[in-house]
Amino acid sequence: MKKSKVLLENLHKYIGQYLKINKIIFKKKNKFQKIFIFKNKILGKILTINNIVQTTEYDEFIYHEMICLVPILSHPNPKEILIIGGGDGGCLKQIIKIPYIKKIKLVEIDKDIIKYSKKYLFEIHKNSFEDKRIKIIIEDGIKFLKKNKNLFDIIIIDGTDPIGPGKNLFNEKFYLYCKKSLSKNGILISQSGTFLQIKNLIKNIKNIKKIFKLTGFFNAPVPTYYGGNIFFIWASNKINIKKIHKNNIDWIKNNNKIFKYYNIKIHKNSFSIPQFLINKFKW
Repeated sequence: MKKSKVLLENLHKYIGQYLKINKIIFKKKNKFQKIFIFKNKILGKILTINNIVQTTEYDEFIYHEMICLVPILSHPNPKEILIIGGGDGGCLKQIIKIPYIKKIKLVEIDKDIIKYSKKYLFEIHKNSFEDKRIKIIIEDGIKFLKKNKNLFDIIIIDGTDPIGPGKNLFNEKFYLYCKKSLSKNGILISQSGTFLQIKNLIKNIKNIKKIFKLTGFFNAPVPTYYGGNIFFIWASNKINIKKIHKNNIDWIKNNNKIFKYYNIKIHKNSFSIPQFLINKFKW
């Protein structure tokens, strides 16, 4: 009997998940990383980088709605958004739904992620790259931040795990660059790993608390990220993103059909913290 092709995700040292490859769509190794796109009968098309799942057609909407909508809809009047990473276009797809956003800059170090996501991952980006408000910049995120101060109402770090090109997006120095690039009421948001990466979450929170007055984290269930729940850390000097801004309540209610996961109750409940983490952070 012919063996089925599988991908073994190697994010964690002692545990992993097998993903059956029903069809190979694209693979390439460039100077930054190994890109692989394949199809699974349940999860649809899957993008992996260095054998680590980045996004799937099946559940990407949960991740992308939460990392984008929670900060945007807690802000009174966001006009300019910066995404660092996010070359698959999933964040762009969510942000362009909001009509009062004026400018969106996406800074991606690896142009191949954008090129081949455009070509093969339509269900994830839905041609969002074509929106006139978007400017794509191929550059290292840190270099970009150094040159752009006090500009952005929201910075979204949609990076990989802290290995390879993404390893510098999780330290104190990087968060300081983000702070300098935010407007007065600016908000920073970043993915910070799954339930199996709690040590990373704690380390990142400690680093970011040194830079910003307000910080914390929320979570969402993304089944294909091994470990289940994924955590997002946030920071601001002015805005507590636990509360949806009053300017946005009616807009959310009137436009709830454009969301698949996010709603007012989800926003609030995503900040519920397990007791063992309350104990660790003494919150």
